[in-house]
Amino acid sequence: MTNVLNTQKRKLAHPLWTHLPALAALVVFFVCLFITVPLPVWAPVHFGFDGEPDRYGNPWGFVWFIIGFSLFFIALSGFLDEQWARQEKKKTFNWLGWLDDITVGWMAAVGAGYLLFLRDGGYNFTLPWGLTGIIAGGAVVLSFILEAIRPYRPYTGKPADKDTQFSAAGLSRQIKDDSSFVYWDSQNPAYVTIISILLPLVFISAAALVWFTNGWELFAAIYTTFSILITIALIALVYGGQRTIITRQDIIIRWGLAGIIVLKLKTAEVSAVALREFNPLKDFGGYGIRFNREMKAYYLRGSRGVKITMQNDKKYLIGSDQPERLLAVLQIVASR
Repeated sequence: MTNVLNTQKRKLAHPLWTHLPALAALVVFFVCLFITVPLPVWAPVHFGFDGEPDRYGNPWGFVWFIIGFSLFFIALSGFLDEQWARQEKKKTFNWLGWLDDITVGWMAAVGAGYLLFLRDGGYNFTLPWGLTGIIAGGAVVLSFILEAIRPYRPYTGKPADKDTQFSAAGLSRQIKDDSSFVYWDSQNPAYVTIISILLPLVFISAAALVWFTNGWELFAAIYTTFSILITIALIALVYGGQRTIITRQDIIIRWGLAGIIVLKLKTAEVSAVALREFNPLKDFGGYGIRFNREMKAYYLRGSRGVKITMQNDKKYLIGSDQPERLLAVLQIVASR
C-alpha cells in the first residue's frame, strides 16, 4: 500500500459481532443470577485470602458492579476497535479486541462463582479458577477466531501511480490535479505497543487485587477509577504511535488510537523545510513530544527528520522513518 492516497469518504467499521464472546460471558453471569435469585438481603460481600468472609452487606452491590463494568468495557472495546479499523492500511490482528473478552470474561466468571456460592450457602469462598478458565479462556479463543475471519474494508481511494509517486514532477502534478491529495507518514515502534498494552494490564490487575483485598472502601474505589483512566489515556494517547498527515492546506500530527491532534500547521505559512539529523537524547532528552531552545520536536524513534521553519520563525522537527519522502512532499506542498 502506498503512502499517497486519493481519499474519499468511506464507511469502515469494525464488525460488532466480534464482541459476541464478551457478551456471551456476561450472559453466563445473567444465567447464574437467574438461578440464584432472590438474593439474600445480608450476605458475605468480601473475603480474606483464606476465603473466610470479613465483611457482610447486600450482594446486589456486587451484581451491579459486575454488570456496569462489563458494559463499560464492551463499549470501550467497541470504540477502540472502530478506531483501529479506521486506521488500517491492511488487515492487522487487533490485539485490543481482547480487552473486553479478558476483562468481562474474568469478572463474569468471578461473579458467577460468587452467585453459585450464595446459592449453595457456603461459608468459605475461593476464586473459581476452573470456571474462569472456561468462561474467560473460551471468550479469548472465540474472539481470536472472530478476529481472524473479520473482513477488511480498505480505503476506497486509488493510490498514486508507482512511477510518479515520489518524484518531484509526479508529486507536483498530483497535487495540482487532485484536490483531495493526502500523504501519510507514521512512526509506531514496538515499544509503544508494549507500553500501551502492558501497563494497562498491570494497572487493571492491580486494581482487581486492591478491590478484592479492600472491598468497597474509598481507596479501592479511587484506585480502580484511576486505573481505568490510565488505561483509557494510554490507549487513546499512545497506542498506534504518531501519524503525520499532509494535505494541500495543512500539516497535521496525530497521536494514539483516538487520533488526537498534537500539531497543526498551515502549509501557506511554511517558509523553509530541510532534512535534519539529531541525537534524541543529547538534543532533546528523550522521545515523544520534546523541546529545546531552538525548536519543538515530534518523534518516537530514529535520529532523522524534517525541520520546518514557519513565517513567524517558529521551528518544528518531525521525525520520520522515510525523511526524504516527507521532505519531498513538504517542499512541493509548501511551494504551492
